[in-house]
Amino acid sequence: MPNKYVDFVSDEDFLECVERVINAYPDKNQETPSPTKLLKNYEHGIDEFKAMFDMCVNRMDFQNWIKAEKIRQDGKRVENKMGEFHQQLLGKVEGWEDLGTGDSSHVDLKNDEGTIYIEIKNKKNTINDGSGKNVRNNLEEIIKNNKEAIGYWAYIIQGGYKSEEDVWVREGYETNDRIRKISCDKAYELVTGDPHALEKTYDALPKAIGDILGITIEFSDTDQQLISEFKDYIFDD
Repeated sequence: MPNKYVDFVSDEDFLECVERVINAYPDKNQETPSPTKLLKNYEHGIDEFKAMFDMCVNRMDFQNWIKAEKIRQDGKRVENKMGEFHQQLLGKVEGWEDLGTGDSSHVDLKNDEGTIYIEIKNKKNTINDGSGKNVRNNLEEIIKNNKEAIGYWAYIIQGGYKSEEDVWVREGYETNDRIRKISCDKAYELVTGDPHALEKTYDALPKAIGDILGITIEFSDTDQQLISEFKDYIFDD
């Protein structure tokens, strides 16, 4: 019997990865927090000056600003889950292993032969900060100790959504053909062998999310048209 969602991992594995992201979303029935409770919920605090600008420029009352700020903060938490989603999903492909998180000396994925290692970052531009140096150092160490290995820095989001794979040239490091950068679609192709695996994943999400939530997700004609245009841009060959 064919898989219901994608053909490169089991339905159970796909739903598990999707559900982890869903669980990062807040309960819709949760009451809007008071300003004090909102401040206590976020360890990095709230920019009270931006709040005043937002209310004055956007003509928002304080209660609506609190709601908007909570949506923004919750969105950041969900965004952080997206890199994990791709890592965990690709780690369930036969012949691949998810190396987990929490250890800065390791990357995210490797194949069973130990010849391909992949570090996944959600946004391409984040590689310019300190995390980029850590990724590069980890890949340098891997290929130094394994003469058969190729290390990849993979990124999910990039301006223009260009499909690419190339040598990763970074200032301060010698150029090495065995350390490469790769776009998300190419990373999915590398792991699954299917050039359309990323698009298949995207297409499967509404069905999987609906099945987990116990609802049928249907888009309006307008939304379907806009989603189609969006897909043409994102997944254009």
